Amino acid sequence: MKAAYLKAKYQFELRDVELREPDRNEVEVAVKACGFCGHDNILANYAATEWEPFGHEFAGVITKIGADVRNVAVGDRVAIETSTFNPYSDAALNGRPDLCTDCTDYMKRKEGDTMGFAERTIVPANLVVNIRDLSFEEACILEPMGVAADLILTADIHLNDDVLLLGAGPIGLMAMQMAKKSGARHIYVAQHSGSKARVDLACKFGADDVIFTDKENLEKYPFPRGGVDKVLVTSPPSTIDLATRVTNPGGKVAFLGIGYGDRAKATFDSNIVHLRKISIIGSNAIPALYFPRCIDLLEAGMVDVKSLISHRFKLEDLPTAMAQYLAEKDKAVKAIMVNEQKAPLY
Repeated sequence: MKAAYLKAKYQFELRDVELREPDRNEVEVAVKACGFCGHDNILANYAATEWEPFGHEFAGVITKIGADVRNVAVGDRVAIETSTFNPYSDAALNGRPDLCTDCTDYMKRKEGDTMGFAERTIVPANLVVNIRDLSFEEACILEPMGVAADLILTADIHLNDDVLLLGAGPIGLMAMQMAKKSGARHIYVAQHSGSKARVDLACKFGADDVIFTDKENLEKYPFPRGGVDKVLVTSPPSTIDLATRVTNPGGKVAFLGIGYGDRAKATFDSNIVHLRKISIIGSNAIPALYFPRCIDLLEAGMVDVKSLISHRFKLEDLPTAMAQYLAEKDKAVKAIMVNEQKAPLY
């Protein structure tokens, strides 16, 4: 069977591999759709120093189950949580499963295992969620949608809040839709000039304005109340300082931007945070918690994920398709591998 691998700097290749049998508490999934995410991009850009499989945003069909699996059956249509909490952990038993660190984690795969960019992959059975009538394309976006939901709940957006989004990637664009539905009065998007498609989607989803920004432009922006009440940071950690400078007293900065090495470091003016009583709160959707809620939101039409898909491709075309997606910065929003397509769609 075919599986894809990546290595920095932006190298992709397909390999013929043998897939092991699922263990007693595992299932085999035939992958029908898989999304290329920001973390995959970080790996491909600089973090993957050796060849490794990739793809954790995926949905498909159960093709085999281990001897002890009871929650799903062969033929079920499922999406995959990247992680889930241990129900017997102290955190879970104390009512805080979100703080569990003893997680079943798809990213901690066995050596030689494939991931989502493959024909098939092995998954712990407690990570699979029935997707009901969702399409596979929608279902593979449940994983980043859960990340957006965690960001919104962390920011604790209320009626009449003014909200700023830093970074109009797919997670940010889903988060701003949720912020609108949560009662935000104004929503602003700060974005380096780049993808016209992302800016157009921000406007489509209800942004009051898109600010093509550097630090000076954002600090001088005429926000109606001088600043904003909540900031959603999906951009790199270095932008946390910028977020605090436009946050009103008592406001919150919720962030989930990831970096490695020196790029994980952030500095900010502690006097601004102290004197304005600003909260800086990390959002981390590990363990995943919100797949059923996100399925409900999609079925109710409250969040549009289909419009995020800018590029579709088949697994066998992945190296060429990824090169094209990464080159087309003005069009790029979300790239989705769709298996069993009749023709390339990128």
